[in-house]
Amino acid sequence: MNSLKQKTKLLLPIFLLIVLFLMLTTSLLTQQYTKIHTTQNLQNAITLSIKISNLIHETQKERGYSSGVVTHKNVVFQTDLKKQRQRTDEKIEELQIYFQQFKNKELHQKLNDAIHSLKKIQDIRSQIDNSLLNNMGVIAYYSSMNNQFLDIIVTISKMSENKKIMQYLVAYSNFLYAKENAGIERAVGTAILSQNYFIDNQRIYFTNLVEAQKLYFKAFKQYACEDVVAYYMQILNTKAVREVSRIRNIILSKDGEFHVKSQYWFQQITQKIDRLKIINDYMEKGINNNIASNLHQNYLLFILYALLNLLVFSIFVILVVLITKLIKSEKRFRDITDKHIISSITDTKGKILDASDAFCKISQYSREELVGKSHSIVRHPDMPQSVFQDLWSTIKTGKPWNGKVKNRTKNGGYYWVYVNIEPLFDKRGNIEAYAAIRIDITDKVRLKAEFEANIKKDQLMLKQSKLAQMGELLSMIAHQWRQPLNASNAIVSDLLLKIEMNNYTEKYFTQKLKKMLELSGHLSNTIHDFRNFYKEDKRKEETVFKEIVENSLAIIKDSLDAKGISVQTLYKSNTQLFVYKNELTQVVLNLLKNAEDALVDTGVQNPVIIISSYDTDEDIILEISDNAGGIPKDILDKLFDPYFSTKEKKDGTGLGLYMSRIIIEEHFQGLLEAENTEKGACFRIKFNKESV
Repeated sequence: MNSLKQKTKLLLPIFLLIVLFLMLTTSLLTQQYTKIHTTQNLQNAITLSIKISNLIHETQKERGYSSGVVTHKNVVFQTDLKKQRQRTDEKIEELQIYFQQFKNKELHQKLNDAIHSLKKIQDIRSQIDNSLLNNMGVIAYYSSMNNQFLDIIVTISKMSENKKIMQYLVAYSNFLYAKENAGIERAVGTAILSQNYFIDNQRIYFTNLVEAQKLYFKAFKQYACEDVVAYYMQILNTKAVREVSRIRNIILSKDGEFHVKSQYWFQQITQKIDRLKIINDYMEKGINNNIASNLHQNYLLFILYALLNLLVFSIFVILVVLITKLIKSEKRFRDITDKHIISSITDTKGKILDASDAFCKISQYSREELVGKSHSIVRHPDMPQSVFQDLWSTIKTGKPWNGKVKNRTKNGGYYWVYVNIEPLFDKRGNIEAYAAIRIDITDKVRLKAEFEANIKKDQLMLKQSKLAQMGELLSMIAHQWRQPLNASNAIVSDLLLKIEMNNYTEKYFTQKLKKMLELSGHLSNTIHDFRNFYKEDKRKEETVFKEIVENSLAIIKDSLDAKGISVQTLYKSNTQLFVYKNELTQVVLNLLKNAEDALVDTGVQNPVIIISSYDTDEDIILEISDNAGGIPKDILDKLFDPYFSTKEKKDGTGLGLYMSRIIIEEHFQGLLEAENTEKGACFRIKFNKESV
C-alpha cells in the first residue's frame, strides 16, 4: 500500500505537467490548422485572381480592337476583333465555371456583381457592330468592368497573414492596375491617332493615364522583390516599349497632325502589353510558389504538432491507465495470485502460514485445514525421503530449491507439481519463512506415461507384425529349400550308385559336385536374405527405392515365380533416402505379399505386380499395384485399422498394413495410402524430400 501511495505521489505532478503540455500542443495544432485553412482559401483566391487577370488581359485587347473598329467605322480591326471576342468568351467561361465552385463569402458578392457586368458584353458588342456606341462609351464599359474585377484582386491581396506574400500581392495588384491603364492608353491613343487631333478632354485623359501608370509601376517596384523588378526591367527592354514612349511624347507634345498611323501605335503598345502579361505570369507563378511553400511549411508544422499532440495524448492516456491500474493492481494481483497460482508460505519448521485458493483447490483441503499444519499433510508416500532431505538441506542454507514433487490430495488421490521454494529473509538477513510456488504438471506426467505406453504398444505390435511376416517367410524358405534338398539327395544317391558300380568318371563327378555347390549356395543366400530382413535396425542409412525393392524381391521372388506371378519394375527415382532400411523393406515386403495373396485368391489370368518409383517437385514416390481386381469399397477405409484383416481364414493378424502405416508416417514422416485403379489395387509410399 505504501508503494502504491509513493508511485501515485510521483505520477501526479508528471500527470499535471502532461495535461498542461497537452493543452499547449492542442492550441498550437488548432492555430496551425487555421493557418492551413486560411492559406488554402488564399490559394483558391489566387487561382481566382489569375483567372480574372487572364480575362482582363483579353478584355483589354477586345477594348483596344473595339475602340479601333468604332474609330475607323468598321473598316480596320474588324477581323482581329472577331477572333478576340472568341478568346474573351473562353476566359469568361473558365471564370464562370470556377465561380460555381468558389466558396469564399467575402469575395462572392463582389465577384457576382462583376460577372453580372459581363452579361452586358453581348449588348455592348451589338452596339459596337451597329455603330451605336462611340469610342468613349466603349472605353468606359470595358474599363468599368475591369475595375470591378481589379477591385476583387485588391481584396484578395489583403487576405494574406504572411507579410512576404502580402507584399507580393500588393505589388501584383499595383502592377495589374498599371497594365489596365496601359490598356486604356492603347484604346485612347488609337482614337487620338485615328482622328489625328484631340477631342474635348482627350489630352488631359491621356496625360492622366500615363501618370497613373507611372504611379502604379512605382508602387509595384516598391513592394516587389528584387528578382521580380529585375525581371520587369529585362522584359520591358525592347524596341516596342521604346516606340510606345516615343509616340506617347509626340501625342503629348502636339495638338494634332501627329503623323503616326493608329495601326502602328496599336501594334507597338500591344507588344508592350503582351510583355507586361509575361511579367504578370511570372509574378503569378512566384505568388503560387510562395503560397505553396508557405502551405507546405504549415503542413509540416501541423504534422509536427499533431505528432507531438498524439505523443502527449498517448502519454496522458498511459498515465491515466497507469494510475487506474495502480489503484486496482494490488487487489487484482492478490485475487489472481490466490486463484491461479499454487502457492504457500511456511515457517522455518515447515508449518503452513498461508495457502492460496489454487493450492486449496488442487489439494482438496480448505485454508483452515491447511494453516497451522505441517506441509507433510500433502506428502505422497511414493516420494522418496531423499528428495525432502535434499530440499531442506538446500533451503536452510538460503538457496532456492526446485524440482518435481508428487503430492497427495485429501481424498487419497495425487497430483504432480513443479515446485520452486525461496527463502524469505528479515532485515537482519535471517531466514524467517519459505515461499513456495508450484506449477501443476499432472497432465504432462500422465501424457508422458501414456506416450511411453503407446510406444511400447507400437513396438510390441511391430514385433508381432514382424513375427507374422517371419512365419510367412519361414514357410516360403521351407518351400524354397525343398526342391534344392531333393535335388542334392538325388545327386548323392546317383554318385553312391556310380561308386558301387564302379562306373564313373572324374569329369562326371566334378559336374555333379559343382551342381551341389550351386544348390547349397542358393540355400545359403536364402538364409542370408532372411537374416538381413529380421535383424534389428540400429541406425539410419542412405538407400534408394530400387535397392529396397530388389532386396524384398530377393526374398519373395521364388514364391512369386512358383505361382506364375510376373513382376514389372520401372525405377525413375534415384533420390537418396535416409531411413531404417529393414523397416522400409518390411513395409515393401508386406505390400508385395498382400499383392501376391490377392492375385492367388482371385485366380486372375496373367497375374502381374507393377512396381514403379518417380519424383515430383516435393516428393519421392513408390507405387506397388496389381491386376487382382482391387479392394472392395466397403473395406477400403478400414484397410489400415489395427487387427483388421481380410485373411482371417488364412490366419491373418491384421497388423501388417497398420504397422506399415505406423512405420511410414511416424518413423519416416511419410504417407502410405491405397486406392483402386482400373485393374486392381495400388499402394503408394510418399516421402517429402525434406523429411528424408
